[in-house]
Amino acid sequence: MRIGFVGSGSMAGAIARGAAHSEAIDSLMFSDTGSGRAAALADELGGQSATNERIAAECDIVVLAVKPYAIREVCIALAPTIAERGGVCVASLAAGTPIDTLSAALGDVPIVRVMPNVNAQIGQSMSALCANKAASTTAASFTTNGTYLDAVRALMNAVGTTLVIDEDKFAVFSALAGCSPAWVFQIIEALARAGVKYGLSKSQATTIAAQAVAGSASLVLDRAEDGIVPAQLIDQVCSPGGTTIAGLLASEEAGLSNALVAAVDAAVQRDGELR
Repeated sequence: MRIGFVGSGSMAGAIARGAAHSEAIDSLMFSDTGSGRAAALADELGGQSATNERIAAECDIVVLAVKPYAIREVCIALAPTIAERGGVCVASLAAGTPIDTLSAALGDVPIVRVMPNVNAQIGQSMSALCANKAASTTAASFTTNGTYLDAVRALMNAVGTTLVIDEDKFAVFSALAGCSPAWVFQIIEALARAGVKYGLSKSQATTIAAQAVAGSASLVLDRAEDGIVPAQLIDQVCSPGGTTIAGLLASEEAGLSNALVAAVDAAVQRDGELR
C-alpha cells in the first residue's frame, strides 16, 4: 500500500510514524508548501518528498493533511489526476469539512473522512472515520477482501483507537475527542496548582495528577469490557464519610459536571458555525 501525505505538519508526521512500522505499507510520500517538513519526514522515515500531483498519480491512499481553509483548493487541483487514474482513495483530516464538500471538489471517488486527536503523537489517538462509497468499494489493488475504509482504518489504528460513526455525529465526536485533550490538560494543571498550594513542587504535583488521570482513564477502558461504567467506579472510590466523597460533592457544587457539558455544547455549536 502506497500512502501519500499532502501536507506534512504534526498530524501527518504522527500518522506516518505509526504507519512506517506496518508491513502493509510499501512506500510513503510527503509534500509541503515549501516548509521543508516533507523532506525531513522523508529522510526520517525512508520515504520520498514529492509534489501534490505526483502523490495523486502514484499513491493508493492520498491523505489530505492541510488546513480546512485550503482543502477545497487542494481538492480541485488534484481532482483531474485522481479521476484519470482511478483506484485511489482520498482520506481527509480537515476538520469541519463534510464528505459532500470534498466530493463536490474531487468528484465521484472513494473518500474517508478522518478525525484524529493530538494524542496521535504518542500512538494514543481516538479517531473517528466515516466514508462514502469507500465503505463498500473493495481496494483489490493492495489489500485482500478489504474496502478502502478498512485500509484507512488500519492506517489510523497504527496511532491509536478508531471508531466508524455516522457523519452527523462528527461534531460531538470532535468535542469529546478532538477538543477534550485541552480540557483534560486544564484539569491536570488545576490539580497540580492545588498540589502546589499544599507544599508540593509544581513538577511533583503535575506528575501525580497526570498519572492519576492516565491510570483512571485506563481503568475505565479496562472495566468497560466487563460492562462497568464510570459511575460505578466512582462509587468504589468513595468511602462513606470519607475524603473522596467530600471532594466530589464540593466539585459538583462548584459546577464541574455542568462546566464540562457546557464545554461540549460550546464546541458543537462552534463547529456548526464554522461550516
